Amino acid sequence: MDVALVTCSEWPKLSHSDSFLLRALVARDIDACAYAWNDPTMDWSRPLVSVIRSPWDYYRWPEAFLEWAQQVSQLHTLWNPSPLLHWCTHKRYLRELEERGVPVIPTLWCEQGSSVDLAQAMRERGWSKVVLKPAVSGNGYGTILINEDAAATEGQLYLDHMLSLQDMLVQPFFSNVLSRGERSIFVIDGKVTHAVVRSPIRGVAQQPGHDATELPENSLVTPLKEEIRLAYKVVDLLPTPTLFARVDLVNDEEGQLHLMEVELVDPRLWLEWVPEAVERFADAIAREVQLARCKQGSMIHVPA
Repeated sequence: MDVALVTCSEWPKLSHSDSFLLRALVARDIDACAYAWNDPTMDWSRPLVSVIRSPWDYYRWPEAFLEWAQQVSQLHTLWNPSPLLHWCTHKRYLRELEERGVPVIPTLWCEQGSSVDLAQAMRERGWSKVVLKPAVSGNGYGTILINEDAAATEGQLYLDHMLSLQDMLVQPFFSNVLSRGERSIFVIDGKVTHAVVRSPIRGVAQQPGHDATELPENSLVTPLKEEIRLAYKVVDLLPTPTLFARVDLVNDEEGQLHLMEVELVDPRLWLEWVPEAVERFADAIAREVQLARCKQGSMIHVPA
């Protein structure tokens, strides 16, 4: 087997978007197939390369997922690489990027087990509406929207409960995102390939299995120059190279651009709309397969 396209046991099949990638790999005579990271029957020594695509349940068992990534990376090439996955699965990476000059959404960092007066924190910062989100999350899990009227009641109860379980982030909600949306910039093999505009959270988790059908094709947009520059800056600051990334951006009330998140584990790529992105992704994976084949061949034919 050349390539394992990594999914998860709850959604073991490739997404509609990733099926276009699979076809492109097959057209390059690359043997590729979907395998769930948490399938106990899978022998991870078989692939030459593994490419993480839709492990949409990783946030439920982050330690197990990162242990899996570490083990696989010792067997063959893993994209994105294990050190990068360890770095980005907890949103503390945003603090590091902010310290290095990236304009991140203002954030109140709340450690597990701490006590935070949500209403007071909002008043002190002038935030009338906030987003509460877990530091380890996916698909909108645990992310809710709270206004100042509910901060001392529902918001406080929710934050107290979640802080008993894990670290949390409190961020202001930018109202113009309702009209402009969240902008996702995609970087594949070092190049911005496309961008989409997505609706903001609505206080409920998204459904992973509906990834491709939830956005109409007119969600595809041309990224602005400042969005492209910021996306490249973020990617350049990552601790290791990345084969693929989704950089999520929003504008504040004054129109200033801010980084929301960098999706490096399981980003939806909406490849079906951008043939050039499919080809670039497939070419990058084919290159990695060729490198792995050459490495394997040199190990087999080492002279005595």
